[in-house]
Amino acid sequence: MSVYGLEGFKESSRLFCLSSSAGRVKYGKPTFSLIIPVFNEANIIDKNLRVIDDFLKSTSLHYEIIVCDDCSSDGTYRKVSNLLMGRPNILLLRFNRRLGKGGTIKKAIDLAGGGAIIVMDVDLSVDLSYVVRFVNILMAGSPIVIGERSISDRFTQGFFRVFLSLAYNIFVNLLFRTGVRDHQCGFKGFRIDVAKLLVSKVFSNDFVFDTELIVKARSLGIPIKAVQVKWCEKRMDGGRNLRWVKAAFIMMRDLLILKLRSRVV
Repeated sequence: MSVYGLEGFKESSRLFCLSSSAGRVKYGKPTFSLIIPVFNEANIIDKNLRVIDDFLKSTSLHYEIIVCDDCSSDGTYRKVSNLLMGRPNILLLRFNRRLGKGGTIKKAIDLAGGGAIIVMDVDLSVDLSYVVRFVNILMAGSPIVIGERSISDRFTQGFFRVFLSLAYNIFVNLLFRTGVRDHQCGFKGFRIDVAKLLVSKVFSNDFVFDTELIVKARSLGIPIKAVQVKWCEKRMDGGRNLRWVKAAFIMMRDLLILKLRSRVV
């Protein structure tokens, strides 16, 4: 499905709306597509997208930024829309109902024009220099490259979340033997053909989406290169430990479902 030069494109199902100022027509096919899934990020979206776009402009790479708005209700869509005319490399993919982070990424990959895909969060937890580094790794032939956070960097999340994260990664390796130490880092890169293959086989749209991508890649024998990234938590969730405990139980449940499904398939 081509979106070259289209403004306000709508799929017949009206599931989503794609808006842009025709950056692909102006600059041609991008080298890579940077996918940024967002939900209710009005407080930071304008400033951080400007920082990301300005940084990428300073590189020699041809790029597009696909912002995937998972039906935000706080003005995120309006703020990104206001950026489009002056930022032709930014495309806004707006969904009319919640799909989950994984669901929005799947659709963005379908529409991406780049030969490589980088997925990152909008909070700028990872230094932007790693975008260029990951693209170079993919262009050199690696099919998948994933970010890996050091234990010391993870402690910027707080002890409780680090404990849950380490326990989760141990559990994943017990179930699937991926050999990966950090399944949840939101900074990942894929060659476009590999990305499309994987999302066609991934069922999850929510908590275990990142993990299932890695599990599927391992089951298909696709090499994964892990790169330690400089990472700093930008979201302070003090006092919300109960929410993370609930999320942990949901993830454990979904991992068991994934394990059962992998045995059937």
